[in-house]
Amino acid sequence: MRAATYNKNVGRCRDGRRRPSPGMDSRNADMEERMRRTGIAIVTVILIASASMTFAQGAPAAGGTGLDKSGSIRMESDMYPVRVDVARIFAHSQGYKVVYRKGEASFAEAYIPSSWFVAGGKASMIQGRGPQFPYMVVYYKADGSFSHLKLYVLRNMRDSTWGTIEGDPGDRFKVEAIKLEY
Repeated sequence: MRAATYNKNVGRCRDGRRRPSPGMDSRNADMEERMRRTGIAIVTVILIASASMTFAQGAPAAGGTGLDKSGSIRMESDMYPVRVDVARIFAHSQGYKVVYRKGEASFAEAYIPSSWFVAGGKASMIQGRGPQFPYMVVYYKADGSFSHLKLYVLRNMRDSTWGTIEGDPGDRFKVEAIKLEY
């Protein structure tokens, strides 16, 4: 085998390989050193940031004893929600008849006047989609009296959970409060 000799005019060895430039090794070393320092700096910043977030969770707020400064978490609530699964909702011009599940095998009815479904009224209707719909949440005050309710219904009124009341329902929609049966 012949030893490779350099042809200075072309910049390649006689066997076709590229000739190394005189300062190439020192430039590579400088670049490797800069990349190593940059990597170490990035890792250090990530470790400091994650450590500060981890230890900040257990520290109390400045001048306080934790997250709840008002003590509202430890206070007794003035409203008590009761959630029931709704089987069907029947619409009428006077209001809505809601058939809800009572226990595991039986159903009960609640009549909600349409006059309650106004801004600031006793009832609100929230439309949505998903397997959790329909359901109803009735809120009672601390003394057990009715406060208000939220009726969560499916947006599609052609769904099987919707129906209509035919004929005159009588005085069933003339109620002042909802008392759920269990």
